[in-house]
Amino acid sequence: MRADAGPPPTAPGSPAAQVRFDQRLDQSWRGWAPLKEACAADLKNAMEADDAARIPPLVRAVADFTLIERGAIGPGSRRAQRTLRIARLSLARRLIARHLSKSSLSPTFVAGLLGVSVRYLHVLFETTGTSFSQTVAIKRMQESRRLLRETPPRPIAEIAHACGFGSLATFYRIFNASEGLTPGEFRARGSGADASSPATEATGHLTVK
Repeated sequence: MRADAGPPPTAPGSPAAQVRFDQRLDQSWRGWAPLKEACAADLKNAMEADDAARIPPLVRAVADFTLIERGAIGPGSRRAQRTLRIARLSLARRLIARHLSKSSLSPTFVAGLLGVSVRYLHVLFETTGTSFSQTVAIKRMQESRRLLRETPPRPIAEIAHACGFGSLATFYRIFNASEGLTPGEFRARGSGADASSPATEATGHLTVK
């Protein structure tokens, strides 16, 4: 065995690998940009919704990114790690919205885009009280309700596909279970529950520690 052999490679998704990933983000502003932008977008949405629980941590995260960029906060500090967790959750939500039409949308897919382990991704969503799968389901129902209200009306099969439902039958089953109406009946009424109504949306509050 060579005396100068380096340490064994770090296993992907391990705590050590996660720390290395966090620290590498500091080497290029391009690595931080999507996370900072996701936080800023989440903050804007929270302010528009007057979501008092989510606004303070997002304000701190956006401010901390500026301090990290200027070198006032070290990327390996607890404060920076907390900011990264908040930002990754924001970015994960944006990625879900961006890829909602994919019926294969999964934790593995989103975790890969974020550069984190699947377990780490699930932990991020656990802090909100709404799991990854629940978040995807909520987003798909919101989008389907929005599209059903559009004029001129789009074919229901096209809406099902656009929202990532694997089949038209699956869309009808899930929509009817959620709304008590078929998609066609919901459209005909023209006055279903609002997409952002507390009765139809479980908004997970940010409690990342």
